[in-house]
Amino acid sequence: MTVSAPLEGENTIFLDLRGVADASAGPQIFAHAQRLGLGQRILVEIDRDPHTLLRAASFQMRETISWSAEEKDRGWQVEIRPRVEVDARDVVDLLVWDHYRLDRQFSEVLAAANAGRMEEAEAIFREYWIGLRRHVYMENHVLAPALGGGMEQGPLADMLFEHDSIVEQSRLVDETFREQDHALLPAICAVLSGSLAKHENREENTLFPLWQAANNRDRTRAAEFLERTRALLAGAEDQTVKQMFPE
Repeated sequence: MTVSAPLEGENTIFLDLRGVADASAGPQIFAHAQRLGLGQRILVEIDRDPHTLLRAASFQMRETISWSAEEKDRGWQVEIRPRVEVDARDVVDLLVWDHYRLDRQFSEVLAAANAGRMEEAEAIFREYWIGLRRHVYMENHVLAPALGGGMEQGPLADMLFEHDSIVEQSRLVDETFREQDHALLPAICAVLSGSLAKHENREENTLFPLWQAANNRDRTRAAEFLERTRALLAGAEDQTVKQMFPE
């Protein structure tokens, strides 16, 4: 098996599964698919019909990926993308999908740290850390002022408070990696993983319905927010994001 990870500024992962048995190929597809971000894709080369493997990966991913497979002279070529890039109805769809991605990604950090695979845990954390800051920036500084929800008291106020806590907890994980104080990582990561899960559930059930209703009353604004969120979560505004949320 050959994997070519994307370089800085690139958005394609190449996965060569020719000659790799299904028992190994399936988990490889799933492992890479669950870390896809908006604007990213996986290109798979495989020497047999991949539809069974792809359907299994899609099921494991709760149908959050979209894929196409084309037969070539010497096998098949597959392209895998986040389904929400094709099917997102509005900005809330994108944010819910990104919750799922961030939660899964941080679970990988925790699993790798618990197993003592610190280099792997840190590499995954770097992807999570910039992804989290993009997400929080979009919600705090773009959507919150426009869509509301209670800046001083209410679901929006709760969200802003929880974002501050999650960012600070994530920054503590970052510092722990930088200082190589690895003995602390499993405990810190476990606390943050729990905070993420609780926050996402509360936000999706209290604030997001308010935002969805407010956003979709103005079709022009809804379309603009959808496209900006898609671009921002793919890294289009990283210079501003990093200024607002430095490491």
